[in-house]
Amino acid sequence: MNIINSISRHRSLFLVGGALIAAALSLYSDPDHGWGTALSGLAILQGIWAVAASHWARKALMDYPEADMRKLFARASENPVGAGLALVAVSIVLYGLLGVFSPRAHAGELPAGAVKYMPVLKAEQVRLWPDHPRPVLLASLVEQESCISLRSAGCWNPGAKLKTAREEGAGVGQITRAYAAGGAVRFDALADLREQYGAELGALSWSNVYQRPDLQLRAVVLMSRDSARQFRGAPAMLEFGDAGYNGGPAGVQRERRACAMTQGCDPGLWFGHVERHCLKSRQPLYGGRSACDINREHVRNVFQVRPAKYITAWAAL
Repeated sequence: MNIINSISRHRSLFLVGGALIAAALSLYSDPDHGWGTALSGLAILQGIWAVAASHWARKALMDYPEADMRKLFARASENPVGAGLALVAVSIVLYGLLGVFSPRAHAGELPAGAVKYMPVLKAEQVRLWPDHPRPVLLASLVEQESCISLRSAGCWNPGAKLKTAREEGAGVGQITRAYAAGGAVRFDALADLREQYGAELGALSWSNVYQRPDLQLRAVVLMSRDSARQFRGAPAMLEFGDAGYNGGPAGVQRERRACAMTQGCDPGLWFGHVERHCLKSRQPLYGGRSACDINREHVRNVFQVRPAKYITAWAAL
C-alpha cells in the first residue's frame, strides 16, 4: 500500500509523467531521427552515475562516526554552529567529488565560435544537404577539424591556421595545400574545390579564405556530403564518408574490400568492422600518431565524442 501511495503522489506522477512526455516530444522532434534523444538520455544517465559515484566516494572518505550525515542533520536541527559547519564541509567535499566524477558537467558550454557560426553551417546544410540523416555531425566535424581544445584560439575560428614548412591548413574545415621538398605545390584542396564547385565556391581563394567563413562552412558541407554519397548504399554511409573526408574515399573502399575478405567482418559497417582493417600508414606523423591512428580517431570523435554538446543548440536553430 505504501508503494502504491508513493507512486500515486502528485510529485511522483508529475516527475514520471513529465519525463515520459518530454522524452516522447524529444523523440518526435529529433532532427537526428532518435540519435539526439538517445545521446541526451545517455548524458542524463552519466549525470546520475556521477552523483552516485560522488555519494559513495564521500561515504568511503568519511567512514567515521563523527561524519555521519544523519547525526549531523539531527544535531543541526538543535542549532549548534559546529554541526552546521560540519554539514557545510561535507557539502563542499561532495561538490568537489561531483567535479571529479562529472567531466561532462560543462559539456553544454559551446565554443564562442560555434554560437556565432553554427547558424551559418546549418543554413548551408539545409540548402545543400537537406536529407542529411544526422546533420548535427557537421558541427562535430568542425570541432574535430579546428579545435585542439574548446578554449583554443583556433576553435571554430575561420582564421585558424595549421602551418608547417610542407603544409598549410586553413579555417574551420582545414582546407589544405601541401608543398614538395623544393617548394612547389604538391596538393591544393582549395583549387580542387573551386574546380569541382565553381558555382558555389568560385569566389574562394587563398587570398581571402581566412576572411570568408561562409565559404569555408559551405566547403565543409559539400565535401562531407559528396564523400558520404559515395557510400550511399551502406548502412554506415556517414561513418565511411567521414573517414573519406579525412583520408580519402578511395582508401575507405580498399579497407571495405579487406573487411569483406575477412570472416565475420561486415563491409557495410564501420565500428567494429571496417575500422579494424586500416590500410593507411602506421608510421608516426604528429605527436606519435600515424595516419591510421588519426583517421580512426577522427571518425570516433565526430560520431561518439563530440556531437552531444551541439544537439540542443542545433535543434533550436
